[in-house]
Formats: sequence, structure tokens, C-alpha cells
Amino acid sequence: MNIQIAVVIAFLLMLLVIGLLASRSIQDEEDWMIAGKTLGVLPLTGTYFATIVSSVSVVGYLGYYYEIGWGGWWNWAGTAVTTLICGAWFAKKIRTFGKVTLSDFLEDRYGPKHALIGAIFISIAMIFFVSAQLVGSSAVLSHITGLNRNVSILILAILFMIFTATGGMKAVAWTDTFCALIIILGIYAMLPKSLEMVGGIKQLHQTLYKTNPSALDPFAGGEMPLGLIISWILTWGIGNFGAPQFITRFNSAKDVKSAEQSQAYVGVLLLISYIPLMLIALSAMVAIPGIKGGSDNIAPTIIDTLLSPGFAGFVMAGVLAASISTADSVLLLGSTTFVNDIYAKVINTGADSKKYLMISRISTLLIAIIAVLIAISSNSTIMWIQSNAIGFMGSMMSVVVLGGFAWKRANSQGAAAAMITGFLTATIWYILDKPFNWFPILPSIFTSLIALIVVSLLTPEPSKDIVNIFFAESEF
Repeated sequence: MNIQIAVVIAFLLMLLVIGLLASRSIQDEEDWMIAGKTLGVLPLTGTYFATIVSSVSVVGYLGYYYEIGWGGWWNWAGTAVTTLICGAWFAKKIRTFGKVTLSDFLEDRYGPKHALIGAIFISIAMIFFVSAQLVGSSAVLSHITGLNRNVSILILAILFMIFTATGGMKAVAWTDTFCALIIILGIYAMLPKSLEMVGGIKQLHQTLYKTNPSALDPFAGGEMPLGLIISWILTWGIGNFGAPQFITRFNSAKDVKSAEQSQAYVGVLLLISYIPLMLIALSAMVAIPGIKGGSDNIAPTIIDTLLSPGFAGFVMAGVLAASISTADSVLLLGSTTFVNDIYAKVINTGADSKKYLMISRISTLLIAIIAVLIAISSNSTIMWIQSNAIGFMGSMMSVVVLGGFAWKRANSQGAAAAMITGFLTATIWYILDKPFNWFPILPSIFTSLIALIVVSLLTPEPSKDIVNIFFAESEF
């Protein structure tokens, strides 16, 4: 057996074992959905980091950096903004609120109609998130094994479907933590060889200065205009607050302090991951020019060229870890949202805990199957599948979420107007083929914010009960 295949198989089996072991402690739907609110700093850091660092970050960004250079690093700036805001303010807010899903917040802050709309949108969006990760990870598995792309998609889907359905958040958190370790070790396994090929960091930049100076330009020789940079920052920096896969992480924390501290560690892990990823891409730009086959083929080609089969297998396992850790998180979120916010509140309000747990597991399997079908039929580049999904979600949700915690005067009418305006703005921007090369969330943030403020001020204030829940000093 090829040593790369053996290493990847060993990793996948270890992941399955960790997930199944974690699932043994699942007793009810709260254990399954939010780990019984028992997660400490280590699993919180691991699962948050691994959820952010998806196959887009490793496969897509490595290819993107290879093509554009240092100018491409702006796409990480938004994630840094999210981490800073979460650590300084948001993690405490959402954990103190202390429910299960984003729709729980929408219901208590704005009303049940907002919650239902949010739940339906989230459940659908998560299907596309899962399919994006399957597309990315299948490219790696196919590259290693020679298996058909569709077969690779099925194998990976079955793997994370098993431990997600059985173990819920506990399994996801601990498998993600293991994946986070593999991701970081995989990146650093590539770095020394990359720099060795080009004579070190100093020589690398001197060579690029002579041969490809635009790779050193923070604006990538004009390929990264200011509007696109701001768009990247807002897409990930503000849009992430409309991405519920992160909110559920804080709800799973054992206390507020753990939620806050995890963000400090996540920030460090992101910094020590994205810098070497850029250096690897720049080194390949010099040492392995002209890689063909599209941006998604760049990362596997670099790995194969740089490393021995054993190390290459380990790094490929890291790429798979990035994809699986994000896929299991969004798969869990999709099923949690459906059961907690649609099934339990609309379809069957009187079911007991065991019934909810059973429906949670069944819905996990069904969402995964739909995602597999989409992934098999999709030929889009993985970065844009996920960017489009998070763009729509961020356009619709982010202002409503942040405004709900930051502004007492925000009310249900203003939130409805903001959600509709943000979604319509994003839709129109896509139809217009993204004028000025801006992601749709950039104009949507502003139109949604204006709608929230104007409509809230023109309609009655929220009740004192709502204000006391979210703004009482004793609570926040």
C-alpha cells in the first residue's frame, strides 16, 4: 500500500475512534446539540479554530496566495477582526444569553417569525456549506488514492456523518481539536522544505522583488483594489456574526471565561497558521512556477513536489482535517437548527428528549445525503461556493445579530426590514455580477444597517422585558 494512503487511512480511523468515544457520554439532546455546556478552553479553541480553517483556507487560499502573492493576505484580515470582537465583547454576550442556536436569540430578541425565517435559511445554507467542504476534501483524497471524485465524496461523507450523528457537539468538538493539531503540524511540515528550496525568507523576497514584484505588493499590482479589500474584511469580519456555526461554539462553553479565553488562543493559532501558508505559496511561486489545473490543484501539487511520501501523506491528512472539521460543524448546526427551531417549535412541540435526540440524528443523515448530491453535481471552485453562502447569510443576519446586542432601540420591525433589505441587496449585487468586484455583503451591510435604524426609530420601542434580558447590568 502507498505510504500516503496508509497515513491518511490511519488519520481517518483515528478521527472515527475519537468521535465514537466522545459519543458514549451523550444522554439527551442538550448533550448532543451543545455538549451539555461543558466545553473548556482546549476543545473550544480547537473546534472554533478548526471550523474557521476549512479546506478553503488550506486548498483554496494556498492556491490563491500562489496566484496573487502577499496581496491575497487581506482575506485573513476579516477573520482577525471577528476574533478580536469576539474576545473583547461578543463571546461574553452570547454565552450569557445561554441558549442553543442563533434562532433562539432571534426569537427572544425579535420574535418567533424572525426565528423561523432564520432557521429555514440557516438549515438550507448549511447544506451548501457541507457540500463545499466535500468538494475540497474529495479533491485531496482523489489525488492521493486515485479514486473517482464521487467515490471520495461518499467515503468522506460517511465518515463524518457517523460520528456527527452519534456524538453531536461533544464528538465534533474533540475531533475538531484533533484536526486542529493535524492542520498546524501539516502546515509546518511543509514550511522548512519550502524555504530551503528558495534559500530562506530573505532570499525568497529578494527573488520575488526581481522576478515578480507584484507578489510583494499589498495591492497585488492592482488586482486587490481597495473596494475588494474592504469587501474581504467585511465578508469574514462582520459576516461571521451572521454565521451561526460560531455562535453555537460559545453556547457550548462551560462558562463565560472559557468562551472569552478561547478567542485569544484562536487568534494566536490563526496568526501562526496563515503566515507559513503564505510563505509556502510564495516559495512555490518561485520554485514550482506554472502549476496547471486550476487553483484547487495547486495545493496537492505543492505537497507532492515538496515532501517525501510519508510527510506528504501527513500533510494531506491535515488538509482533510481542515475540511472534515468544518463539514462536521456545519452539518451539526444544520440538524441542530432544524430540530431545535423548526421541529421542536413548529412540527412537534410536545416530544420528549429521546424523541428529539432521535430526530436530530435522522436529520443529520438526511442533510448529509442532500449535501453529497449537491457536491457530486457541483463544479464550482470551493472558495466561491463558501464565500457566496456566507455572503448571503452575513448580508441577512450579521447586522441583526450585532444590533440586537449593541443597540437597545432595535426592534422586531427594524430587524425584519434589515433581514429583507440585506438579502435583497445581496441578490441584486449577484445579479449585477458584483460591480467593482465587491462581494455582496459590502453594500448589504450598509443597506441593512440603515433599514434597521430607520425602521426601528419609526416604530415602537421593544418591550422593557426584552431590554432587561439583553441589557440589564446584572446580565451583561
